[in-house]
Amino acid sequence: MKKSIIRSLVIVLITAIGFVSCDTEPVDPVLNDNNNNGENPGNSPGSNPGTEPGTSDGDYWPYAINNQWVFEQDGEANQPMKITSTEVVNNKTYYKIDHFFENEGTGDGFTGNATMLLRKEGGSYSVRVSVEIPSEEGMSITVSPFEYIFLKDNLEVGQTWTDTAEQVTSYEIEGSPIPMPDVVMNLTFEGKILAKDVTVTVNGVTYNDVIKISFKQTAVIEGMGTETVTNSEIWFAKNIGPVKSVANAGTDTFTQELQSYIVN
Repeated sequence: MKKSIIRSLVIVLITAIGFVSCDTEPVDPVLNDNNNNGENPGNSPGSNPGTEPGTSDGDYWPYAINNQWVFEQDGEANQPMKITSTEVVNNKTYYKIDHFFENEGTGDGFTGNATMLLRKEGGSYSVRVSVEIPSEEGMSITVSPFEYIFLKDNLEVGQTWTDTAEQVTSYEIEGSPIPMPDVVMNLTFEGKILAKDVTVTVNGVTYNDVIKISFKQTAVIEGMGTETVTNSEIWFAKNIGPVKSVANAGTDTFTQELQSYIVN
């Protein structure tokens, strides 16, 4: 039963961050030839681009209440990803975004929900993920939140960044005299700037000033020998936000393309 629950949590985790960290299939969007080859490194990425926020090179995901993005997947429009409010966590202001992903059942009778909070500091864009698992079969599950950087807009083409996080899952079984040990998942996130100042056409709309990134996530559950490696490629348009993501989770391939947006 425990392994079944842990498998469920892994699926919930991947679902929660699937938009920006799923395995990708090769894609070939319409890009122009002004791919930044590194001659224009951007504005002040910081002495250590992988960890320091530096100075932003623009706004590649505008955060304001009521901003929203509607993506199309498999020919159908998803629920709008909409910024609904702000929250302060550890003296930092975040923007809460609804429907960052579609909540999914795990197939084992467990369903997870996630709260996604977005934040920008300098040229670094991060997401804070809080996963809640409702009690099932007399078991309550608590999952610690984690945060990671998914975009650094001030790096030049070819530059990379790495972020790490730890997610701890605790279990409590009603009436059980034997406590269950925590499950610790170690996460590594690796991003790379593939192109800057390019043009991409999505759903017949041409977007300029686009950053294209690759993103790799490695998740390892301590003591279980379980490792999940996922990758993605995402396109962010200046003053608009994400416009396309092509991803693969296991044997499933997901393509999300921007259908409409409202940016205040």
